[in-house]
Amino acid sequence: MRFLFSYITILACIRAVLCFSQSHQDGYCVMYDNCGKKSIFGSELPCVNYTRAIKPSSDAIKLLNEVCGSDFPTDLVCCSESQIMDLGKNLKKAAPIISSCPACKKNFQNFFCDFTCSPNQSAFVNITNSGISSDKGKEIVTGLTSYINPGFASRFYNSCKDVKFSATNGYAMDLIGGGARNFKEFLKFLGDEKPLLGGSPFQINYEYEISDAAEKQGLRLAETHMRPCDDREYGCSCSDCPTSCPELPKFKGFNGRCRVGKLPCFSLIVICLWTTIVVLIGAYHVYLMKLKKNAWTELEREFESETRQVEHFCDHDDSAKTTSQSYHEKFIKTLESYFERIARSCSRHPKNVIIISLFLSFILSCGISKIKLERNPINLWVSPNEPALKEMQYFQEHFGEWFRIEQLIISSKNESEPVLNWDNIAWWFEKEKELANFEVEEGESVSYDELCFKPTEETCAIESFTQYFRGDINYLNERNWKQKLQSCTDSPVNCLPSFQQPLKKNILFSSDDVLNSSAFIVTLLLNNNSSDVKYTEKAIRYEQSLVAWALKLEVENPKIQIHFSTEMSLEEELNKTTHMDLNIILLSYFLMFVYASISLSRKLPSKLAFSSFIKTRILLGLCGIGIILMSVTSSVGLFSFVGLKSTLIITEVIPFLVLAIGIDNIFLIVGEFDLLSNTSKDSTIETRLALTLSKIGPSCLMSTLLQFAMFLLASKVPMPAVRNFAIYSAGAILINFFLQVTCFVSIFYLDQQRLESNRLDIFPWIIADNRIMLTDENQEENLKEGFEDIISDFIKSYVTPRVTIRSKRRKLLSVFIIWLGVSLSLLPTIELGLDQRLALPSESYLVDYFNAVYQYLNVGPPLFFVLKGVDVTQRNHQQQLCGKFTTCEKYSVANILEQEYKRSNVSSIAEPTSSWLDDFLTWLNPDLDQCCRVKKNDKDSFCSVNSPERLCQPCYADHKPPYDSSMNAFPTSDEFMRYFNVWIEQPSDPCPLGGKSSYSNSISVDDKNQIAASYFRTSHVPLRSQSAFINAYENGLRIVKEIKSHIEDIEIFAFSPFYVYFASYVTISRMTFTLIASAICLIWVISTLLLGSFRASTILITTVTCILVNIGGILSLWSVSLNPVSLVNLIICGGFAVEFTTHITRAYTLAESVDPLDRRASKTSEALKSVGSSVFCGITLTKFIGVCVLGFARSKIYEIFYFRMWFSLIIVAAIHAFGLLPILLSEFGPISKTEISEQI
Repeated sequence: MRFLFSYITILACIRAVLCFSQSHQDGYCVMYDNCGKKSIFGSELPCVNYTRAIKPSSDAIKLLNEVCGSDFPTDLVCCSESQIMDLGKNLKKAAPIISSCPACKKNFQNFFCDFTCSPNQSAFVNITNSGISSDKGKEIVTGLTSYINPGFASRFYNSCKDVKFSATNGYAMDLIGGGARNFKEFLKFLGDEKPLLGGSPFQINYEYEISDAAEKQGLRLAETHMRPCDDREYGCSCSDCPTSCPELPKFKGFNGRCRVGKLPCFSLIVICLWTTIVVLIGAYHVYLMKLKKNAWTELEREFESETRQVEHFCDHDDSAKTTSQSYHEKFIKTLESYFERIARSCSRHPKNVIIISLFLSFILSCGISKIKLERNPINLWVSPNEPALKEMQYFQEHFGEWFRIEQLIISSKNESEPVLNWDNIAWWFEKEKELANFEVEEGESVSYDELCFKPTEETCAIESFTQYFRGDINYLNERNWKQKLQSCTDSPVNCLPSFQQPLKKNILFSSDDVLNSSAFIVTLLLNNNSSDVKYTEKAIRYEQSLVAWALKLEVENPKIQIHFSTEMSLEEELNKTTHMDLNIILLSYFLMFVYASISLSRKLPSKLAFSSFIKTRILLGLCGIGIILMSVTSSVGLFSFVGLKSTLIITEVIPFLVLAIGIDNIFLIVGEFDLLSNTSKDSTIETRLALTLSKIGPSCLMSTLLQFAMFLLASKVPMPAVRNFAIYSAGAILINFFLQVTCFVSIFYLDQQRLESNRLDIFPWIIADNRIMLTDENQEENLKEGFEDIISDFIKSYVTPRVTIRSKRRKLLSVFIIWLGVSLSLLPTIELGLDQRLALPSESYLVDYFNAVYQYLNVGPPLFFVLKGVDVTQRNHQQQLCGKFTTCEKYSVANILEQEYKRSNVSSIAEPTSSWLDDFLTWLNPDLDQCCRVKKNDKDSFCSVNSPERLCQPCYADHKPPYDSSMNAFPTSDEFMRYFNVWIEQPSDPCPLGGKSSYSNSISVDDKNQIAASYFRTSHVPLRSQSAFINAYENGLRIVKEIKSHIEDIEIFAFSPFYVYFASYVTISRMTFTLIASAICLIWVISTLLLGSFRASTILITTVTCILVNIGGILSLWSVSLNPVSLVNLIICGGFAVEFTTHITRAYTLAESVDPLDRRASKTSEALKSVGSSVFCGITLTKFIGVCVLGFARSKIYEIFYFRMWFSLIIVAAIHAFGLLPILLSEFGPISKTEISEQI
């Protein structure tokens, strides 16, 4: 028997040699019919048979027309009936993938039909290897070379390279060509022997040139007609053929804003303008320096003469304004009289006023018991009327809430090494099984299966490379894991996980070069149902267990790094931030309290003696700060009563804000009273206090009204966090003012009584013994000069001369002008956004996770284009949406999205859009005989996926009109829903177009069995910066606008889970500018009414504007981005800027000129002497001490958005208040004919 087999083998080899040596010519075959299998599991292979082409039978001709088309020549062929049947089966495997493009499908058909059945087969095919079949013992082909014209091969590849396969949301070429990038890679993939993976049953090598030896044998390059994808008869749709697509308007991207090189156009304009100004200023100063002394003196005299003339003119001009001035004077006198009466009432009944104030504050503060903290980021930063929020709510209502996402990024600690090796793979297969179940408490566990998302309602979705192999490592070993993993990532549809959704490699690995990836990503999808409290609690327990489990992994495997996040992680870590920095915040408050309490005493004890603590005012300072805190608790309580939710920003920042804003009134009242006491020692305390409040009261009122109005204006901002913050702040500032002019004045009266009766500070019940009582002169010896006195002397001797002397102030003005220009040029460079990493403690595991996301994540957020109420059962709407058929509208939704994808570098769309409608209508294609099927004996009944083929036929097999790309045969109305209801329940195997796993969550069907809403799915490119997220959101809006411009009657919006958080950034710049501009206008109106001077109010708002602009420049240099948090702080900056400048400006209007040669400078000097030290000590230093402590906060959000912004504000505002403002007042300040005199 062994001899017989050897004999047959030898004969076969001799015959093969004879066959191989035959000449190649037209009309001959080199293989014909099937001769058996190479192995038990292989498919039938053709016989080695050099013979003339054979005339087919009638059955073979019929079958050949079905498989290869009626235009294929059937006179003579080189294939038997069984070969034609095998060819048909193989072509059907590719048909579902490429059927959307008729040209590609036809070329695919022609290519393999010609290769298998062409009567001139021997002219372009040369058998190189043969063998003996294992079942029949016949000679079979095991290897051959096919000679192909490269132009013909290129046209074949080009017709198919852009065909999309919606089931994988990718390209058909990934599946039929292994992701080939040219025709050689394409044909190599088709020709490589892969019998068990559905590929070629034997090796086919393609050659594109004819050697001399081959040419002598008669071989030539095969060539047949290949149709382009935009062929008239077999033309493909836009989604599969770029040349069939519409042309969209050009778009440069949102990063393509006006620039000259790297410089924004606005910055360039400012630089040019300010350069001109600086040159002119420089030339002016050079001119002045060259003037001789006599000439300079003459110029000064001329200037003074002109000044007197102008002032004389102004004085005469005032006569025209006598009526308005008289009204203003009456108004001011009324205010002064009102404040005087308040002071006298508080002095006469101090205890009653204090008790009533405390009682009312207590009543209001009781509302704190009803306080509700808002922690939901959406409710904090997104307006209830924000379209993005309404769209998110619509999405959740129709498609369910977005998943709770748990993600792990596993990378190698040695970044030079890939993360994938056999040890790590084996380790992770084992560890991933532990995710199925966690023990949360002793005897209680929570499983992933009861929480997870199940696309097919059977198995959980786990996006991990292990799921290519169903989580079973037995499919792999140390020798083959690379090959198998590479094969699965190249063709995900061949390695479907149990949940039937293909896993693309960019979801799972940090690089497209999978085997050399630095990291792999594992994502768990939990269903989200916030209305089910028990389910949510169970999900949170699972997530907490997952965090604890992930923290242990790095200890187990020291060679890898685990970066991870769960749905609850961010909120939990943010709460830790607040608790961690609470001590820093409290320390900041405490230092401000201590400083304010001590500095109110203009003289400090020099030694520990009773007499040293008589003239101090430490207790008064503490009471003043207590009143400020009472105003905060009263405001919070009041608005808590009415149901206004508080936020962490309000609870942490408002006390600081009100203390910083309100403390200046206390310093001004005490400072003015001390000045009056020095000049009117014989007056009663009541009289001095009444005069003090009548003079300071209007200034305090103006400051309060300006800040209140500004915060009231800020309450119009739609973001709840900003609005609520502004309302709470406005309330606290107003209440604080009323308490200060009543309760504090009463306390101040009692404290002054204590001082004048020689009672001790802090312990007012102790009266200094007459034996140790000292005279005022001796008491002064026990007191050293207070800090405010030092500051007062410094301002008088150093600051005032430099801002009032004409030659010096003009040089300083030049510096401020240059500074303003630099800041203006920097404004366009301020970035937008709030990086989540900044809100977290530096040691939080989420910081490492977000770093890993930006470094390793190779996929962007999902993007959905949601259709609202579109009746897809009607033909016209189908054509408005579809993209895979020739009668789809040129500017249909699918076609526009396809074109946007092709310019992903500016549109941010990373993948072809998955269109459920196109897949559903393609599912009906009768060529896809594994998809839509009905029973042969009952065509109204559908076959299940397990029904035998002999009992079923394609749904549209005998349909009239026939199924084609014209869409005339496609179902509408009730027939549409009949087919749809079957499709949406069909799995992806055996038909990959089945809708259950891919689209079960994409379509919302109402109670009337009508499609209420649906979406087209794609994804953004990987987004690695805040600007990228903002641009992606803006692109979503732009694309929707583009669609609506072509399809007017469609309701559609773009949705991605992150959109709602970035919606405000589209308008935040405009909102910030509008808010600040409106606030400045409001400041100007109110200050004009209260100051009675157009000039003074204009100078005031000019200084405030310069402060804000220069702060903006510093924000750009100090990397502080514009976001809702910094917007809140800009509002605070506006309030602080008003506070820094208001009191000095009002003091100027009240001051009397003592120098007739330079009246403005003289009035400015008197104003600085009057309130300068109070402004510096009460405003500047109070804030400076508190803010400096915030620089030590562990959270970046406090360091960047509080410390940096407020520190910049304090420095900039102080410089402007004591520099620019006095200079402007000295140069342009108002000189009124009727100046208010001091009353004693």
